[in-house]
Amino acid sequence: MMYIDENCINCGACAVECPVEAILPPGESIQAGGGRTEEPLSDEHYFIVPEDCTGCEGLSSVKCIAVCPMDAIKSENLTH
Repeated sequence: MMYIDENCINCGACAVECPVEAILPPGESIQAGGGRTEEPLSDEHYFIVPEDCTGCEGLSSVKCIAVCPMDAIKSENLTH
């Protein structure tokens, strides 16, 4: 699972680089399945929509991590 921590400075580089548009600006509502709208995951900094993020599977690198100037994007391995 990918997430953006409190070190984010809201530069937006990650959102521009995301190939699946899974990164949204602070306060933006999430368009969920069935036409539903859900509350934003963060009002303070950019955030990654977990259901949309592919972790750049099949690409040479995780694009958002590569461009973040603050090292604010983390990958949490949830395998047991």
